[in-house]
Amino acid sequence: MSEEELARRGIFVKEYGERTLKAARLYSLLRQECDIEEPWHIMALTICAFEQMHLKEGWEFVLANKQDIEDVGQLFERSSTPQEFRDGLIELKEQDLMEQLERSGLDL
Repeated sequence: MSEEELARRGIFVKEYGERTLKAARLYSLLRQECDIEEPWHIMALTICAFEQMHLKEGWEFVLANKQDIEDVGQLFERSSTPQEFRDGLIELKEQDLMEQLERSGLDL
């Protein structure tokens, strides 16, 4: 099924925005370097500071994207090369696409 066909059916390939990638990197660094298992407060405050967002907007972003941030952050932790990271991002996108297809009842 082509991307156009998927888009017509309301199924889109997930793209991770720059803010999500930065937040995921911060998540990974806080967990690895500072041994902070749940760094959400620090992340919300940091995003607000560097993205010039109101605190409420920062929390909304973090909470709305929590799963993506965790997934990509853990990918940062597992990847030892940029290519490995890119391949992992492609896998995450494919997983998301397959989940969307399953929810909509479509077969490839």
